[in-house]
Amino acid sequence: MGGAVAVADPDESSSPAHGSRSTEKTSPTVNGLALRPPSSEAGPPCGAASAQTVASVYDRVARRIYEGEIRGHEVRTDIARITGSQELLSALASTDVQAVHRAVYSIVYAPHWHIVRLRVTQSGHVLADVGGPYIIAPVSGPLTVNGKKVGTYTMAVQDDVGYVKLVSRFIGVPIELYGTPRPPGVFLMGTLKPAPPAVSDGMTVKVGGHAYLARIMHPNAFPAGKLKTAILVPLPTRAQAAQSCESLRLAAWLNVVEHVASRFTPLTREYQDFLGTLQGATANPAYVRIGHRQIAGLNAGPRHIPRHGTVKYRGATWHVFSWAPHPPARIYVLTPSS
Repeated sequence: MGGAVAVADPDESSSPAHGSRSTEKTSPTVNGLALRPPSSEAGPPCGAASAQTVASVYDRVARRIYEGEIRGHEVRTDIARITGSQELLSALASTDVQAVHRAVYSIVYAPHWHIVRLRVTQSGHVLADVGGPYIIAPVSGPLTVNGKKVGTYTMAVQDDVGYVKLVSRFIGVPIELYGTPRPPGVFLMGTLKPAPPAVSDGMTVKVGGHAYLARIMHPNAFPAGKLKTAILVPLPTRAQAAQSCESLRLAAWLNVVEHVASRFTPLTREYQDFLGTLQGATANPAYVRIGHRQIAGLNAGPRHIPRHGTVKYRGATWHVFSWAPHPPARIYVLTPSS
């Protein structure tokens, strides 16, 4: 997979295993992290919009994860390795097919690199294609020697199984993957058993006595064509639908944060990786601070962040929630207001 893996830190009010308990009064927890809702959370019941409100958060995260697989740091690094491989470029310049295959094989199986498949073509002919069979999120580009194009690469850093696992682990809801080119509409893999046989965007599906709202994406298959992914969001309970839409949106973001945080143990030694993974999956700013001193974060952030409520940053208003799994350090997560 492209990027770090993340996950878990229990809230200070619920797990003494992660440092001393805080005496701070907190609201009921959502998936292990305590949230004190800002005043803007008050509002009319979300009602019929509840499922779509929650689904919009999970859909955004799933799409963000996919974008990371085609434009993330690891992808850029691996593209540089491919386009800069003198072994591969020399083999292409001399049209030595066996040498091209050896070069491609060495790139795909290089220790500590994570290219799951690499195809190299020249004048429309495939000279080498090495890697797994079911790959997602391909990236293509030219291979050049002294400014002259000698071939084309198509590579990927993620396979179908990895993407399904990543999304389900970071969001915590079922995801199903269907083929369009292999063959159209046929279920490939996922988390529910049995999987819904046919799903469309906005459709309500029932599996095992549970009802879900489906959100659909169409990621690219390797080397071409489209797949279909269905994020299945559990329909809210009557009690959840009685909450405001803002409450449900914040709870959905909290759920993502908890799932990402749970991948990092112990969290204290991995604050920066946790924040990088969280921002990679959500695009939401996040920081670790002791008082006003920032000890982790991808940028300086707002000068002052309240423990709960809202903050203005970069021309927008963000909701804030925070928790201190290892006092005195406190983690602050900013989420969009809509």
